[in-house]
Amino acid sequence: MTAHTGAEDRAPLVRFLETLKKSKDAQPLLETIRVVSKGLFVDSRSVSAIVELYHAWLLKESAGSVDKPVDKCFQWLFEGREPERLYVIEGKKSLVGHVIPIPLTVPQQFGLPFYLGSLLSADTYLHPSDPEIAKLSKVEVRHGKLGAEFVVSTRGARIAISEQMVKAFAQLAKTSRFMERRYPESTKSLVGALTVLVALLKRSRPLSRHFPIVVPYDVRNSKTKNVRMAGKFMFIEEKGTLLRILELNGRNLSDFLRQELTKAPRDKLGSFKLTPKHRDLMGFYEAFGRRRSVHARAFAEFEEAIRRTRDTKERFAGFFSATECFEKFSSYYQLSQPIEVGKIRGALERHGVSGHSFQLYGGWIFVFDTSQTIVRVVAKHIRLVGLSKR
Repeated sequence: MTAHTGAEDRAPLVRFLETLKKSKDAQPLLETIRVVSKGLFVDSRSVSAIVELYHAWLLKESAGSVDKPVDKCFQWLFEGREPERLYVIEGKKSLVGHVIPIPLTVPQQFGLPFYLGSLLSADTYLHPSDPEIAKLSKVEVRHGKLGAEFVVSTRGARIAISEQMVKAFAQLAKTSRFMERRYPESTKSLVGALTVLVALLKRSRPLSRHFPIVVPYDVRNSKTKNVRMAGKFMFIEEKGTLLRILELNGRNLSDFLRQELTKAPRDKLGSFKLTPKHRDLMGFYEAFGRRRSVHARAFAEFEEAIRRTRDTKERFAGFFSATECFEKFSSYYQLSQPIEVGKIRGALERHGVSGHSFQLYGGWIFVFDTSQTIVRVVAKHIRLVGLSKR
């Protein structure tokens, strides 16, 4: 986004507005534009046409001395490549588009359609009549107890998504590097988040309770809550209603595991003390005057590896909680012994891991930094996705 242009620089746009009423080319657009207090609102369907009209007007106004490329006209008019997406709500009808900032005092003065209400940001609001929603296949929009719901038909099931769930998914996307890279539209508007959420839910498959994967404690002990997976994303539903969305990856996985452990009974953590307010350190062990902390990433790595192990002694028999996973992590760590780096160099290089010191238990390597914090966990006997063979 470029810096906001001064009011004086944009004052000539008032003359552009005055010409729209008289322009024959602008007449078909009157249903999709509104003069508002901040300038000219343009529905997404008419953006290209308005930019073309401005380009032609600018060429005529400057007597041919200014011939700005159309793409540059767009950026200048909307003050950036990706202007904010906004709603104009008129009864049951909604327009979705962007505003061309123009210094105005009386929107009604131009004889053009005007709107005196407040514009709603698509970042925080989702209107059921948004045309992007109408493009979604196998999605029914209905009114639920808490507002709009979007019912998705997928693999023999119908799952209702509340607007609150769309907002929760949008928030999750903003804290996910994977989502930002793979699905950037999910971070730019709620309808973008809904579009991605619907696509993932359609791809998702139900999981048997005998499948070894970490789940929230309340799901682990529920007979009615069901789990579906699509890649890194877990969907928890009950009686056809989506209740929660988790990303079992990166910081979102670390945060989920940390939150679950804060609910665990004290005796389940043994001598481990949680530090819930610390951004990266999950907690620490303290014995014989020596403290060893555990980085949240290290425990997340252990969880990812343990659910992929084929060793029947290590493998969970089905759904497991973060607390059960931590009990296994803690047991393996406390049974581990110091190991020379030369004896495990191949495994460290394969995982792209370095450290100050190391401890080994079976196929598990605990990696410490200079402050004696467990910063990484390497399972040298388990091949994870993306690791090179050596």
